[in-house]
Amino acid sequence: RFADHKDTMIATQTTPPAYLPLTLAEAKLHLRVDGTAEDALIPSLIGAAVDTCQQITGRSLMAQAWKLTIDEFADEISLPWPQVQAVQSVQYKDEDGATQTLASSVYELAGDQVFLVPGPEWPAVRGGCGSVWINDTAGYSAGNEAAQRAAVPYGIKAWLLLTIGTLYANRESVQTGVSVAALPERFADSLLDRFKVY
Repeated sequence: RFADHKDTMIATQTTPPAYLPLTLAEAKLHLRVDGTAEDALIPSLIGAAVDTCQQITGRSLMAQAWKLTIDEFADEISLPWPQVQAVQSVQYKDEDGATQTLASSVYELAGDQVFLVPGPEWPAVRGGCGSVWINDTAGYSAGNEAAQRAAVPYGIKAWLLLTIGTLYANRESVQTGVSVAALPERFADSLLDRFKVY
C-alpha cells in the first residue's frame, strides 16, 4: 500500500541550508547597488525570496536536512521537499516501543521515494501515530557552496532576482502616490511553474 494523507505525515526541517542560492554580489548587480550601505538588508531579502520560492514550489533549493514522520511503512514512501539527495537513516519503534534503525540494505532511494528492496519485508511497528521516521538531505545539490549554487535552475534564480528587486524597491506593504508598471500577467510566477511539486 501507499502512505496517504489520512495517516500522520509530518515533515520537519532539522538542519537549514548553510548557503543562499544567490550571492550578495549577484543580488547587488541585479539591483544596481554599488555601495555597502545595504549589505545587511539584501541577504535578508534573498532569504525571504528563497522561503517564498520553496513554499510555492514545494522544493528544497540548497542542501538541507528533513525528517519525515509517518505511522507505518508502505510500499512506496514519498519524501517531501525534493530534490532528495540521500537518506541518512530510517528509524522506527518496534512492537515493544524500542527505537530501531533499519539496515540500509533493506531499502533504496529512487528519485524522491523510498522503496523496500526485493526479498526483505518491512519490520512490524508499534501501533499508533508517528512510529516511523526517515531522515534525508534534500536540495538541488549536496556538494560544496559553488556546486549547490550552480545546480539551482536559471528559472528559479530569475524569479528570485525579480522578487528581490520588488522587495528592495518597495519597502512598505502599501505604496501611495506611486505609479507601478507590472510585468506581463503571470510572467514572474510562470518561471516557477515547471518546478512545482504537485
